[in-house]
Amino acid sequence: MRSMFRVLVCPPRGWLAVAILWLFGPPLQQVTAADDDLFELRIRPLLIKHCLDCHGPKKQEGGLRLDSRAGWQRGGSRGLAILPGEATKSLLIRAVRYNDPQLQMPPGDKLSAREIADLEQWVTDGAIDPRKREDDSSGDKLTLAKASEFWSFRPVVRPALPARKSAVLWSWTPIDRFIKARLDEQQLVPVQVADKRTLIRRATFDLTGLPPTPQEITQFLADDDPAAFSQLVDRLLESKAYGERWGRHWLDVARYSDTAGDGADYPVREAVKYRDWVIEAFNADQPYDVFLREQIAGDIMAANGPRRFYAPRVTATGFLAIGKRYGYQPSPAFQHLDFADVIDSVGRSLLGLSLGCARCHDHKYDPISAADYYGLYGILQSTKWAFPGGEEQKRPSDFPLLVPPAEAAELKQQEVRALASIDLELAQLREERVRKDINWQAGGLDLGMEGQTIGQPLSEPWVCAGPIEVVAKAQSPFAHVHPPGTRGVRMGSGAKTDGIRYVFKEGLKASSGKKMHFNIDFRTAAGADQKGAYRFYLGQGVVASLAIECSITPTEFVIRNGVRWEALRTLETGKWYTLQITIDPAKKTYSGVVGAIGDLTEFTGKQVAPNWNGVADCFICDATGHVAGPASERDIDNVGLQGTPFPRPGSKAVSPRMETPADRIRVAEIKAALDSLTDRRKALSANPTYEVAYGVSEGTPINARIQLRGDPTKPGKEVPRRFLEVLGGDPVGVDSTESGRLQLAGWLTRDSNPLTARVFVNRVWQWHFGRGIVSTVSDFGSRGAAPTHPGLLDWLAAEFMDSGWSVKSLHRRIMRSRTYQLASGDQPGNLAADPTNRWLWRYTRRPLDAESIRDAILVVSGTLNRGQPSPHPFPAVDTWGFTIHHPFHAVYDSNHRSVYLMTQRNRRHPYLSLFDSADPNLSIGLRQPTTTPTQALYLMNSEFVHTQAKGFAERLLRSNGTRNERVRLAFELGHGRQPPEAEFQAAVEFLSNYAGKLSGVNQEEPDHRLSAWSALARVILTSNAFLFVD
Repeated sequence: MRSMFRVLVCPPRGWLAVAILWLFGPPLQQVTAADDDLFELRIRPLLIKHCLDCHGPKKQEGGLRLDSRAGWQRGGSRGLAILPGEATKSLLIRAVRYNDPQLQMPPGDKLSAREIADLEQWVTDGAIDPRKREDDSSGDKLTLAKASEFWSFRPVVRPALPARKSAVLWSWTPIDRFIKARLDEQQLVPVQVADKRTLIRRATFDLTGLPPTPQEITQFLADDDPAAFSQLVDRLLESKAYGERWGRHWLDVARYSDTAGDGADYPVREAVKYRDWVIEAFNADQPYDVFLREQIAGDIMAANGPRRFYAPRVTATGFLAIGKRYGYQPSPAFQHLDFADVIDSVGRSLLGLSLGCARCHDHKYDPISAADYYGLYGILQSTKWAFPGGEEQKRPSDFPLLVPPAEAAELKQQEVRALASIDLELAQLREERVRKDINWQAGGLDLGMEGQTIGQPLSEPWVCAGPIEVVAKAQSPFAHVHPPGTRGVRMGSGAKTDGIRYVFKEGLKASSGKKMHFNIDFRTAAGADQKGAYRFYLGQGVVASLAIECSITPTEFVIRNGVRWEALRTLETGKWYTLQITIDPAKKTYSGVVGAIGDLTEFTGKQVAPNWNGVADCFICDATGHVAGPASERDIDNVGLQGTPFPRPGSKAVSPRMETPADRIRVAEIKAALDSLTDRRKALSANPTYEVAYGVSEGTPINARIQLRGDPTKPGKEVPRRFLEVLGGDPVGVDSTESGRLQLAGWLTRDSNPLTARVFVNRVWQWHFGRGIVSTVSDFGSRGAAPTHPGLLDWLAAEFMDSGWSVKSLHRRIMRSRTYQLASGDQPGNLAADPTNRWLWRYTRRPLDAESIRDAILVVSGTLNRGQPSPHPFPAVDTWGFTIHHPFHAVYDSNHRSVYLMTQRNRRHPYLSLFDSADPNLSIGLRQPTTTPTQALYLMNSEFVHTQAKGFAERLLRSNGTRNERVRLAFELGHGRQPPEAEFQAAVEFLSNYAGKLSGVNQEEPDHRLSAWSALARVILTSNAFLFVD
């Protein structure tokens, strides 16, 4: 074991700290379920729609056929069109990119960016294509007539237990009798049962995804009760960590992600509610049939069930909504892609059938017709889907409420009443402030102009562009609004973007019986000769919602009346004018006066902008009026907006107010009260009136039409909403006013359905053993594998249903078996006859999955946070503007369990993707573990592992005991065992030599003792004994 500790000592940052030599050859290409899914869901429909008319069985332009693998492997007149693994060199990719004017396919109708990306991914991944011959008829078709004879479509019937004497004597449970009978047939002898250390580590990782603690190991080893292992299983099943572990298994199948997909990959803030619901459902041992029904039709069940179940049942429908979404806006133009994902995922995850293959035509191999597909399609089309946000419609919409509609309406009314009460109090305080605060008028002393320095650019709270400054010569002669002062604003002529903007902290909002009042004084500078116009704008934000707009040239004053410009009067350069406007939000009109004293032009009943939303919180003066060209220099002064009328032009001049001590005290009280009320209003507006979920709700019932060749623009005959014919073909009902999801949920989970229970118990078996009784866990059709132990599969399915669909009872049956508790050691004869352990003569040694590796490292280092994490810190919704060119991307790391990490579709978490976590774009029933150099390099060099190894070392150094005792504790924590003597001595020698070696290296860290223990920790954390389970 000394070679395990042969170390290259280097500075710990940026270098290899531990040189454990792992040798890797190039990985063999394997056809995975994900490869097949990519082809069937995206590539085959694309080829049928865009390519086969010219490169199919009837016509082969350029000699190229794309209707089979053999066809494109032969190539055409230009050579090979597809080079697997080399997308950039493939003629097909060059053609669809339109980079070459002489090679553009499809001609005149370029594929979308999403379709091109799919083709590139397909070719890069090896161009996996299951079509063997041009007629694509490899394999016999399983017809509807023959289906009743096929093993997976036969009813689940409890079989008799094998009665062979050797099987009975060897077995602990009925499971063992099925296994031993097969072993006898294959002339294989099972190995012995594993030791107790192996069993507690196996069971603990299996059920919780975490390693057992030294204390738990000690207690289990000391327990001589024959039922000790059963009691261990019971304890683990009651742990919160169980739901986190097995909930993650289901999230693989459900294609869970915290982002929506499509090009911009918008965040889905509410996705975590579905994740947490899944975890809780497993912890509560919710019957699997109920678990499925709520995910298909939980919102309908909620409307007719107890109030306490309303929110969780609606949340459960996230199973349907959580898949990859297509389209930058909610539109029927994209929904057929969303529905294709849902139908295929429901088929694979719940029934073990590739329903997506019937989208373009009847299934080539299984008894699934296009009518079956579109019967389910109509159910989805009759459903309302939450939209997560997209490039064009950036805000989420149609998220179902987590409270009943009547309750939601009452909560909304309560919010409206509370906001109205606050608004009334704010208005009263503001009016009082106008009367008492000498420094406040129309949002501030002349909106802050008087308080700024002459000759300097206008500063905050103004926003300026261009040559704009506060000057004394811009003082208006009018004193009916503000007391006479010495300052105004001079705006130079120039670009049409030159201007100023002022956003009122306390803007005005339309309310019953209230009007809005605006004032400004202005003039065009004397001698100006520019002919362009400048404008005054009042509305919400920066041209977000226009209320009024006025446009001024040196000779003309114009207003916008509705959608058209309307001239009001002539003007003279160098002369000051005053403008007052009163907006009546109720009538959506405005009136006012413009002119000089004794020369006022009145106007009434002018229309505000058609789409004004009733908010006035922003004033703009810029050079984009009704006449193009540079605007003249102009001066403005006495700008104001308030909820009470201004004095009319010609009224007595306003005198500076005198402030009394009592006024000063009251003004301070008003300011404090306004701040408090404003904060209360913001908090009330920011907090949702009621929670929502990312799920589905009932829509308008409609039957779908078959889409010829999968093209929604080519509708065929109408198909009634119904279930698969091979499973009964039950219709929703001609007069039904429901979508049909509730009926679908019932059809999926009835005991007579031969697939649902079989598929799930097979998944659980596979998650325990690494391989299912049916190895193709998501394909129980004719192209899938036959069960190795058909009797056992049916016995488990029957037991599962008879137990009330209890998942925890299923675990107990499996884990209490002798088969589960076998050792993982070799037997040469068995290994030669059954190298893949198909017949389960031993327990198959398995690598930890990505989440278990990370979580185990956190546990061993003592830094795992087992609490419930906060929601992901996504950017605020009102800032969302993600696009296909600038999509959302973030990594939110924490020390919580890995199931709580933010999962992104388009750019996956770098650690999770490196260690083969599930691709959230597909329903993943079986992860495909790999062994790559980059994984080893990550474990040796990543900052995360180095940080946690240091924490592991600090934990060891804090423990009581000698150096030798700490070494044994390190192995107990990391490997769940005591080290053999040779390994122990090598570790001790390693520690002794390490500090001495470091002393010869120039490094900043003086604590060589901690460095040595950290290095030992890294050796343990990167060893096979840590990374695998026996």
